[in-house]
Amino acid sequence: MAQVRLINICNTNVLKIQHSLSDGEKNYLSGRKLCVQKCLVKNHISCTLSKVPNIAILGSGGGERAMVGLLGSLSQMGEQGLLDAALYMSGVSGSTWCMASLYEKANWSSDMKHIKVVAERLGHGSVSLMDRVWHLIGYYRANANFSLTDVWAALVVPAIVKKIDKSTLSNYQKCHDKDPYPIYTIINQDCKYEHLQNETFFELTPHEAGYTLAGAFVETSNFGSIFNKGVLTTSKPEMDMTYLQGLCGSALADREVILKILKEWLEEEAAALQSHAGPRLILQVLELNYCILRGEDWTHLVVELNTLLKGKKTVSGRDLMINEDEWLEADLKSRKKLALGLSLEICQSFWSWFQDLKNAIWDFIVKKILKFVEGLLKLFWIWGTNYNYLHSVNAPHIDQRLLQSETTHFEDAGLLVNSPYMSALRAEREIDLIISFDFSAGSPMETLTETAKECKDLGISFPAINYSQSDMSSPKGFYVFKGVNKAPTVIHIPLFNVDNCGSELEDYRKKYDTFQGAYSPEMIEDLMKKAGENVLNNKEYLLREIKDIIKQK
Repeated sequence: MAQVRLINICNTNVLKIQHSLSDGEKNYLSGRKLCVQKCLVKNHISCTLSKVPNIAILGSGGGERAMVGLLGSLSQMGEQGLLDAALYMSGVSGSTWCMASLYEKANWSSDMKHIKVVAERLGHGSVSLMDRVWHLIGYYRANANFSLTDVWAALVVPAIVKKIDKSTLSNYQKCHDKDPYPIYTIINQDCKYEHLQNETFFELTPHEAGYTLAGAFVETSNFGSIFNKGVLTTSKPEMDMTYLQGLCGSALADREVILKILKEWLEEEAAALQSHAGPRLILQVLELNYCILRGEDWTHLVVELNTLLKGKKTVSGRDLMINEDEWLEADLKSRKKLALGLSLEICQSFWSWFQDLKNAIWDFIVKKILKFVEGLLKLFWIWGTNYNYLHSVNAPHIDQRLLQSETTHFEDAGLLVNSPYMSALRAEREIDLIISFDFSAGSPMETLTETAKECKDLGISFPAINYSQSDMSSPKGFYVFKGVNKAPTVIHIPLFNVDNCGSELEDYRKKYDTFQGAYSPEMIEDLMKKAGENVLNNKEYLLREIKDIIKQK
């Protein structure tokens, strides 16, 4: 079987395994660089076309907070005459919802009124449940790989972004020649579970979709179609932008992450009940299923569960314990089946054992957790199923585990690293400066430290990340990490900081939670203003870094 190599750009029926940009992206960028040069001249920065810096704007995840925050940041970038300095724009999760809303309009960055239109739609628009259900039915009829991503995309995403967008990403090829080149990022869930770092990161552009670091791409219009040994065999319709937003923002897709969060949260809540057997039992069930998903040994947990279950019977009156001799003699598959069956029966019988927990706060907490765990075990929790265009391809430099399956699964990239740095660090893009707008919850420095760790493991150049302890709790509004040894310079801008929030920093963090109902028009206006202040307050610093990059070139 011949190894797949770089293909002729006219032949869209063959995949490409090569570390190179598509001809479409190259052509797009040559025109965009003229816009960048004009922008720099308007800002009194002299620069020849050959020395135009490659600047990428990144938007992190963070649900509607990220969507509205990026909207406000880009609005102020436009107002300050800085938006056209960007060659690329890349997003994760909620930021991709903002991008999709903006790129609905051709050359939106030349018309700042469109940002106001999107903000107005977010604040006052709506999509009826009936329209969303019909869109879901359309997905079900058309998608042989129907999964929970279809449900999420059709029912939830339009309720947040207030629109069903039936256009496709490949449509961007013809109508956005004056906008930053857009990159949507996701990750391969299967590769993440297998710890295949080089194959995990995935990107979608108007021209190509594929593995950012492994260098394996197909035409975007063919992503979702069936390939055999690298050649298209069955063409499928391209996903629409509503589905793409659901795929990029599928924060609930990762069972491992959800179980881990539940476990940590439950440990905190259980502290007040100290050694009560009920909370301890639920924690053991969560830990058991977490280990199963991670492929870790869970033998000790079964022993502990048997101790907690001693003397307890199922609702049908049967003793609920695992026979240890049967357990030791069983193979791995049988042990997994036994463990999952035990978890299910615990979920179903819990309240018959621990009546004393009723009418307390645990009455709410445990019911919700039990219902969720029972749903995970009884039903399916499959997201982002897609035909694997690398199936049976001869590609020695790609891990063979990725090449074996006929389908694969994709999820929200924020479940690994909550900012799309890898798309900007792709060597062939030669990015000089990254402007990262960070809308994450939790530590304001986490995306930087996580990216630095990934880059170290992968041998990718990234700036040294140094900050003080006070930056963790009281971040500033502007950080610069200088690039050396081919690493780009990184500008890091946390959404809420001491510069734009002052003494109200914690109040703003609590007000704009990741998981809450749709923001009111007043909240949207306020959040856009706060995000915009991060640009307004630091315009001169941004221009200074651009000037320094040009000097280096």
